[in-house]
Amino acid sequence: MKATLCFVALAAVCTAAPLETRQAAGGGDGPYKPGTYSQDSSLTGHTLYKPANASSTKLPVLLWGNGGCSADATGQAPFLQQLASYGVLVIASGTPKGSGQTTAAQMTAGIDWIKQKAGTGAYANVDASRIVASGWSCGGIEAYAQIYDSRVSSIGIWSSGLLNNQTAAKTFGKPVFFFMGGSSDIAYANGERDYAAMPAGVPKYKGNLPVGHGGTYTDVNGGKFGVIGAKWVQWVLRGNATASEYLTSQAAKTDGWSVVSADLDKFKVAPI
Repeated sequence: MKATLCFVALAAVCTAAPLETRQAAGGGDGPYKPGTYSQDSSLTGHTLYKPANASSTKLPVLLWGNGGCSADATGQAPFLQQLASYGVLVIASGTPKGSGQTTAAQMTAGIDWIKQKAGTGAYANVDASRIVASGWSCGGIEAYAQIYDSRVSSIGIWSSGLLNNQTAAKTFGKPVFFFMGGSSDIAYANGERDYAAMPAGVPKYKGNLPVGHGGTYTDVNGGKFGVIGAKWVQWVLRGNATASEYLTSQAAKTDGWSVVSADLDKFKVAPI
């Protein structure tokens, strides 16, 4: 059953931004680096992050909602370029240096678009059978709204959590991975509550790094969020079991993360 999802942030109102045809120099330290960003004129109001050296590699898809539901899709560019460099197509809501805000419907439009484009032309190597929705803060609520979409396999919540409908997490039937900024994170209590409320038997993971709500998105390659984020996308989208061990073993804890999880034995992703 669908639920109305809200967060302690400004209401997400989409403001159209002019189409740009620019591309970043690139970043990330993954095997398909650099991760670059550009736009496609057939998908207005979005920005595509993709690896520059993966023409013969299948690319699964990550949808991204920006912090504050900002329509500037480059606000977390170092982090998103890092994820792309590990073999993922990231479809971020908004445009480079765009103004205004985005909506959950805009993220859904990105899913609609890639389902049509995957396997054709410039997207011949995109695997749209593997889609994860994710986002930071208000953007995380845009991701939450995709949890009832059958095309989405799991959700990534970065420093976010439900506000008004605080019982909605009890209805979640898909895996959710929470990455929070510790007790000083303004969304900490919300994320903790959502994690605890999820039904037994549904895979879930929660990592807390004591850096606050702002995370490390704009550090080189996204900092420690970029490290765990790269391992996460390799696991949940590319089926890399070795990458999953970083999140579930001592490695993440050694890097400063406090980690809890449940029912991950039920979370299976075939290698791509």
